Amino acid sequence: MSTRLIVMRHATSGWKSPQQPDHDRVLTEEGRLETPRMSQALSDLGWVPDIAFISSSTRTRETHSLLMDIPYEIRSEIYCATLDTLIPITKEILENQTTLILGHNPGCELLVATLSGEFNRMPPATCVLFTKEGKGWNLENVLRSGELD
Repeated sequence: MSTRLIVMRHATSGWKSPQQPDHDRVLTEEGRLETPRMSQALSDLGWVPDIAFISSSTRTRETHSLLMDIPYEIRSEIYCATLDTLIPITKEILENQTTLILGHNPGCELLVATLSGEFNRMPPATCVLFTKEGKGWNLENVLRSGELD
């Protein structure tokens, strides 16, 4: 098995009230529907993570709970992460495993652009699939929930 990375942005979220902190935002009904569809698409492609590194925010934890039953680590540093935080996480990925990083924009888009050398729009519940080639990453596929059949 090759070393694989899935970079995923959390599903569609919303605010319960204007006073609610950003960290505590929850998924909308749309987010609760698109996450299982993305899970099925990943399963159909054989991209089942061995482990997930997820942001501590409510919406990312909720996205993970609806995605797949896989081991995970809540990584508070992924919330509002910059490249200076995300790039070192990619260096922790174990060989011959599939790792999911579940976070937020703009961090997800910046990480994908840095690893692939090209910009990819990442609306909610988007997954970008990479395989490791030597020391670098090769972009294999971009799955956007709104484009799934």
